[in-house]
Amino acid sequence: MSVSVSSTGNAPALAGMRAALDQHLGGTLAADVLVRNWRAAAPALTLPPVFGQAMEELLRRLEMSAVFAQDSCSFSGSAVTDQMKRWLEKAAAA
Repeated sequence: MSVSVSSTGNAPALAGMRAALDQHLGGTLAADVLVRNWRAAAPALTLPPVFGQAMEELLRRLEMSAVFAQDSCSFSGSAVTDQMKRWLEKAAAA
């Protein structure tokens, strides 16, 4: 991801990422597919590098929470998806 003055070009990629997250939250999209979708959409975004770093950390946590049982993981999948929603909001405003 690179720095851009305008985020309007990000709208299609962010909309796809939001749709994938909504499907995951609705139980129709597995966590690994959500992660793949977000990583596939990321190159189309023009955001400061910190957004890419934060996104990767969230995706890594989501992958870990999907692999381990909730009680053996230090964070829950729902907490990560809540953070992913906030990431989308901030990315749309960037």
